[in-house]
Amino acid sequence: MLGDIILDFAAKAPRLATVCLILAAGTSLSACGGAAEAAGNPGIPATDTAASSAASAPASSEPAAGGYDGWWNATPASGSTAGLPQETVAINTRTNTVVDAFSRKINDAGRPTRLADVPYTVVPDPSWPAESVVIIDTATNTMIENFRVDLNGNPLR
Repeated sequence: MLGDIILDFAAKAPRLATVCLILAAGTSLSACGGAAEAAGNPGIPATDTAASSAASAPASSEPAAGGYDGWWNATPASGSTAGLPQETVAINTRTNTVVDAFSRKINDAGRPTRLADVPYTVVPDPSWPAESVVIIDTATNTMIENFRVDLNGNPLR
């Protein structure tokens, strides 16, 4: 029924219908407790509004939810992860510390990857861009992605 309404509205006011569709999609995603990565903007941190608004949540060294989303930790619609990294770490080049980790094996088992799940010793590389986050494929120890971040670790556009 909603689809019919949108199609009818799109025929009458295409630009406004597009805006409404985008807003509706964002609302339904946030209602599910998830956060969508902005289309075409890898490295946008995912957020969990329910977790961040819980004032009584205990402090932890691990993020409640989130991290950096990008091609390196995505699963294609086909389900095939051939050629994609199996394990990565994100290193903030300001502090030379691991700030996020991803393991397909752990995520495929049904739980998010914690920093402690991917032990990695940071060896700073002078070729890493300053004031950035670099994504390292732990199998090859190579930088596969990077993006500039502000002082809080938020990606800059």
